[in-house]
Amino acid sequence: MAVKAAPVVLNRDMSVEAGFRVIVSNCLQQMQDNEAGVAHGTGPECIHQMRVGMRRLRSALRLFAPWVVLPPALQQELCWLGGELGAARDADVLADDTLPKVIEACPQEAGLLALRELASTVARHQRQRAAEAVASVRHARLVLGLVGWLQASRWRESLDEAATAALAEPLRKRASQMLARRHQKLIKSGKRLAHATPDERHRVRIAAKKARYATEFFRSLHPAGRVKRYLQQLAALQDSLGWLNDATVADRLLQEIGLSHPALAGGAAFTRGHLGATTRQDLPGLRKLWKHLRAMTPP
Repeated sequence: MAVKAAPVVLNRDMSVEAGFRVIVSNCLQQMQDNEAGVAHGTGPECIHQMRVGMRRLRSALRLFAPWVVLPPALQQELCWLGGELGAARDADVLADDTLPKVIEACPQEAGLLALRELASTVARHQRQRAAEAVASVRHARLVLGLVGWLQASRWRESLDEAATAALAEPLRKRASQMLARRHQKLIKSGKRLAHATPDERHRVRIAAKKARYATEFFRSLHPAGRVKRYLQQLAALQDSLGWLNDATVADRLLQEIGLSHPALAGGAAFTRGHLGATTRQDLPGLRKLWKHLRAMTPP
């Protein structure tokens, strides 16, 4: 059974370093809670939640990067794990979400059921690869390395005086600064959103995700009402950008299917065209969500 992240509970008297420990431990726990489900092939949702935990972890590490640096070897292994989980997740979304929506909208279109059958086969293969990766010695070493690094506070080995002093400061002060920085980066990334390319929209989506994760990390330090309103607006923006990104990923995967399976090329081309038309219709709603977010301030 897939396990979502537990709420992060921080004490207002915590230092920056103590808060970092709690946040990173929370992210690692979400990853570990879903390991068995991924390794045993329980279902796509375990892959999704483990991937979310990993992305939350990477976001937390970037958030505290001015003072805490993960060793390059562990960073490289996190990238490897992200690639394995990401490929499985992309295949699952195409087979179990994107294609069913197209089939429901266009039930008479020939070839779509065969296309979905192949996509489901590919998704099963990618889930198996993810399962093998998570069950591997390489993954076990990564987890042991991350846990050991956190428990031994090994980031202290390379700290200068300024970083050491910053880690001892009250977290509540730095948290507000970090949230403001994440919000500013999000607003900056979306300056061209009204006429953005898919790659530009993807960058806005990533910035929104980082702002959301940071807000969730620090929500216990800020007024509940303000946090709730801000997260709701971020979630709505993420959902809209997420669908557009799913369509972009689907376009790439469908193009590959069309090239490797000529008998399914017609259905793949039709689906790509349908997704392109649908996403264009969704852009006005995205612009409206962006306008609302720009008028807000972080908690």
